[in-house]
Amino acid sequence: MKIDNHPLARPQWGINQADVVFEELVEGNITRFAAIFHSRNVTDIGPVRSARTGDFHLLSNLNTPLFGNSGGNPTVMRLLNDEDMILIGDTNVGRAAYRRSDERSAPHNLLTGTGEIYAAADGRGGTPPQMFSYRDDDESLPPSAQPVGVIEIDYGGYQITYRWDDVFQGWARTQQGSAHVDYDGVQIAPENVIVQFVKYGQSVAYAGSPEVKVVGRGEAWILTKGHLIEATWNRPTPVDITEFRDADGATVKLTTGRTWIALPRIGTASIISDEQE
Repeated sequence: MKIDNHPLARPQWGINQADVVFEELVEGNITRFAAIFHSRNVTDIGPVRSARTGDFHLLSNLNTPLFGNSGGNPTVMRLLNDEDMILIGDTNVGRAAYRRSDERSAPHNLLTGTGEIYAAADGRGGTPPQMFSYRDDDESLPPSAQPVGVIEIDYGGYQITYRWDDVFQGWARTQQGSAHVDYDGVQIAPENVIVQFVKYGQSVAYAGSPEVKVVGRGEAWILTKGHLIEATWNRPTPVDITEFRDADGATVKLTTGRTWIALPRIGTASIISDEQE
């Protein structure tokens, strides 16, 4: 599901229940979320917003997933038809799966839920492959893991921090200096955060729209259990699952739970020491 991150769209519905959330740049150096829901039923998800060409490679390795969005540039919508996914957007299923909240104004009030999406899909779509490896409960972190309290990401228009929180046992997120909470007032604090350093190109659909490049290889920071593991990411083709390996070449294993994947440009994230706070 494409979920809005405009100031008027917050707090978002259902985002704490997503298994995986990608955060990508869009026009104006602000961000938008691509959230994957798989392990639980979620009544309210949103605000749902439009697709971007960068979304194609976010979903092309998920074995024909269901893709929910609120329209998009005509070129984007045409190109979506060539992707290996089932489009369950508001422009093709309408009120069968989407509704407007009267608490906010359009376009920041379009909602759906997993029940409506699965019903509209009518059995279509495939079972996704496993995206990550996970540690056993008694398995220790690799020797390269270093304790880290806070990291900061500067997307240009938004400044994001993730701070390890012992109470939540997750990485509490702030945006523009304020705690990022969901519609129910619950702090967003995923068990894992992957800072995947990427390049952005220019979308063929609109010259002013950045297009994230998630096929190839690069550097990554894996934040898990209060530690940072420096890693590399590698995805040779769009249908491959991204591999994350540490300095010893071993696959990085995550903590069981939710994973947020930040997709900033190279050189736009930093580790904040205790002295800097």
